Amino acid sequence: MEQADNVCRAVGEKKTVQHPQIKELLKEFIETHRAGSPTDEKIFWISHKPFTIAKMFYEKHQIVVSNGMVKRLLRELGYGYRKQSKQLAIGNYARRDDQFRIICSMILIMGLQSPVLSLDCKKKERLGNLYRNGKCYCTQSVKVFDHDYEHLSEGKVIPHGIYDVQANKGYISIGSSSETADFIIDNLRWWWENFGIHQYPDAKNILLLCDAGGANSYRHFIFKQRLMAFAKEIGLSFIVCHYPPYCSKWNPIEHRLFSQVHRAMEGVIFCDYETVQKLIEQTSNKTGISVNVRLNLKEYETGIKIDKKEIDPKRILYHPDIPELNYRIYPR
Repeated sequence: MEQADNVCRAVGEKKTVQHPQIKELLKEFIETHRAGSPTDEKIFWISHKPFTIAKMFYEKHQIVVSNGMVKRLLRELGYGYRKQSKQLAIGNYARRDDQFRIICSMILIMGLQSPVLSLDCKKKERLGNLYRNGKCYCTQSVKVFDHDYEHLSEGKVIPHGIYDVQANKGYISIGSSSETADFIIDNLRWWWENFGIHQYPDAKNILLLCDAGGANSYRHFIFKQRLMAFAKEIGLSFIVCHYPPYCSKWNPIEHRLFSQVHRAMEGVIFCDYETVQKLIEQTSNKTGISVNVRLNLKEYETGIKIDKKEIDPKRILYHPDIPELNYRIYPR
């Protein structure tokens, strides 16, 4: 490999000797084909690949340049082979920083005796012989349908996750119906009865870190009402902190659990729910994360409306500073 690079470099140097102006011509040619970012005046990109640039350069100047020479010059000009990064929020929340301070302080206050749970629903998938992004080792190419029409699907895969921040453990329920408040509460009940009550026997409170939207939206009274019933059932208080709107990527479950689950599921056909369960159970990383998975194929009713009057004001205490995103639900 090193020898090949030396040969390419030698060829490039020879071209430079034959055409002393070639580097400046190529640089000028590249600059005329660049485009700029609409959000950052310091960012530019080239839509053409090195092979295309070399071909177009030859058509204009009748000088042959190698792909390697084009790549080296692109590196010198600060260009790298990069992909887009989803970091621009589509909106803004006026008290974003204040809410993050509240969340951080609550995590520190809870201590080791009370669980801190990050909740979210991963991207919904579909069962069947449908295309999925990613690669995996296989003896030959796996053939799937050339279109992803809904009628070709054999069912929905709704992975709802609970991430225990202190224990670095994940708990995922695979649903097949809909993401509803009842679905989320059932998953919390499964976690508490099978794991939480044993890991935190002295807990008096549970801190829930949730997104601003979805089935656990801060705007929905049904989530609060269902959480009140569950708090009464287990005799614990729930402290709920919602991440500000447009900030769901900061929820710990996103980058600590779902990113690892995504790698475990890449490039594999979802034949049935058992296959999905086995794939997610294989999730691991260097930090020692482990994931417990169960199938929850219960049908959940959608469109249930809860009036504000059904929320017992004596059992809910809102934060004095940002009440809509932070509140405490008492068991009685």
